[in-house]
Amino acid sequence: MNPLKELMYPRSIAVWGASNRPMKMGTIQLTNILETGFKGKVYPIHPREKEIMGLPAHRSVLEIEDRVDLALLVLPTEVVPQALEECGKAGVKYAIVVSGGFKETAREEGKLLEKKILEIARRHSMRLIGPNCLGILNSNISLSTTTIPQPPLGGGIAMASQSGAYTAMVYPMLISQGIKIHQTISVGNEADIDLVDCVDYFREEEGVRSIGLYIETIRRPREFIEVCRRTAKTKPIVAIYVGGTEAGSRSSFSHTGAITGPDELYRSLFSQAGVIVAEDMDEMVDYLFALSCQPSPSGNRMAIISNSGGPGTSLAYHAEKAGLMAPEFSPSLRGKLGEMTGPLAFVGNPIDLTFDTNVFIFKELLECLYSSGEVDGALLYGIFGPDFFVNLVKRFEEARRIAEGMTQPYTEFLASLAQVPQSHSKPLVVMSFLGQNSLAIATLRENQVPVYPSARRCSRAMHALWEYSRIKERLSSVQ
Repeated sequence: MNPLKELMYPRSIAVWGASNRPMKMGTIQLTNILETGFKGKVYPIHPREKEIMGLPAHRSVLEIEDRVDLALLVLPTEVVPQALEECGKAGVKYAIVVSGGFKETAREEGKLLEKKILEIARRHSMRLIGPNCLGILNSNISLSTTTIPQPPLGGGIAMASQSGAYTAMVYPMLISQGIKIHQTISVGNEADIDLVDCVDYFREEEGVRSIGLYIETIRRPREFIEVCRRTAKTKPIVAIYVGGTEAGSRSSFSHTGAITGPDELYRSLFSQAGVIVAEDMDEMVDYLFALSCQPSPSGNRMAIISNSGGPGTSLAYHAEKAGLMAPEFSPSLRGKLGEMTGPLAFVGNPIDLTFDTNVFIFKELLECLYSSGEVDGALLYGIFGPDFFVNLVKRFEEARRIAEGMTQPYTEFLASLAQVPQSHSKPLVVMSFLGQNSLAIATLRENQVPVYPSARRCSRAMHALWEYSRIKERLSSVQ
């Protein structure tokens, strides 16, 4: 059985390195475990303190009478072997070694210490994450062992990373975009559990719908290809690889002791494995969000819908640059669209509504386009909602009444608009400059429609959806 099946769902955790001093790393991590809402038992381990944050402290894990499922070690490097030995004697089966100073230092003593803790773990049939990591987040049990508070729990995105920052310090960025995170695993040096184990685990996790990987090296390439191929048949995988330059290679070695390879080699490996490549974290998050909530298109024919010429043109331009198509509509479809729109509208592709105050028209257009058989998805600009009335309500009583009466019907409309892609199995990506604070944009994202502030990001995210369709088709014949 994959060790992460139990490690990610502990009922009790013992924590080394926390104290009543707030600026210690172990204290920060224990605080976040408690404040994120973990309902299991938590046991601080400390040689002198009697109580830490209102919890009774123990001098050794051997003093705890109840079963301990998971050990979290935030200790000086040289103390870790002794603590792990006590964990083994106490019957603890899973450990997260946050401490650094092992093989990533390139010092012989660091390499020997990493071999030593692995030998201790194996002797006691214990599985461990790390060393040199931040551990885990699991929304299903409100558990975060990371150093960053208030993670945006939920959603369908999972991440595994050889960098702790990419599974924790991204939380504020995700929150700013209205994106939630389901699970993360920071694997660090991968002395035991590695990215292969993580992908295999995520493959069977019911709530995980898309998987992101931050990679500095792949230590088991054959197994990596095999497990990614199995997983990508049902769940998309997106990876960032950063070891393909001289500076990146040097940094990777000092960071996690990773032995890297050229970009071309890894891109070939990812292609074999059915993994989508992103250039950086912002792009990976864009892809993961779209892949976690939108159906995959059966082709690359996109409808472009806009109520302004510039954004529509930008979407068409970047869609084609991304490898998508914006085909001209047939006379029959143009006729149907013309009956639904105003006299100033252009109903080719892109559709340009010009100035149309009928904010509810987008659902009608999508239904018509998706039913036509001429498009495989849609890119849309023009969602405004109550934001449009900010100044008008200061001058016109009628505008105030319209804005107040519009809020609930419009949010309900957006929720129903969000169901159209699912009912037709054709994706929708929205472009907007309003930002997450806009009620309209927040409503779309809450209803699992990806919204991005640029035509390029919209088009790249849609391309990732189409790329995943092709990956699934290719892998369907792979045993």
